[in-house]
Amino acid sequence: MKARLIVRILLCGVLLLVTSPLTQSHAAESGEFKGTMIANGTRTPFPFGDGRQVFTFRLGGHVSLQTPLGKKKDYWSECIGLADSTTGVVGRCTWKDLDGPEIYLTIQSDKLQQGSQVTGTIVGGSGKLAGISGDLSFNWSSVITQTDAEGIVNVTGQTKNLAGRYQVP
Repeated sequence: MKARLIVRILLCGVLLLVTSPLTQSHAAESGEFKGTMIANGTRTPFPFGDGRQVFTFRLGGHVSLQTPLGKKKDYWSECIGLADSTTGVVGRCTWKDLDGPEIYLTIQSDKLQQGSQVTGTIVGGSGKLAGISGDLSFNWSSVITQTDAEGIVNVTGQTKNLAGRYQVP
């Protein structure tokens, strides 16, 4: 009788040890972030009629946060997009953590120029940031364009007031 009771108690203890990790859930992480971004790249004109400037762009650079996003403060940003003097700017960006996980964003603005307000949405991520969501905004404190000898338009920009909110499930 005592042996059966001891075996049952041991089995219950083992069962609790084995199943407790299955029933524990990870706590959601959420917060706000602030920082700056410096980016450079190119823009390519796209003929689209008289009086209308249209170009594609590709920018890459460093996102340096004062407060962490997903426990990190440094990301490498890559953005592609389309700018149209009539309809505005739309872009898609990936912020990559140097350890691998990525954050995916959509951005929009009236123009790609100094002083322009940019808003964005965090639409997902990879790895430990899968399912991340949120929003962000910033202003371009400077945008400099320069055409090189081969006709390529180089773009360099710096942001101010980069801030946002996020939630990781």
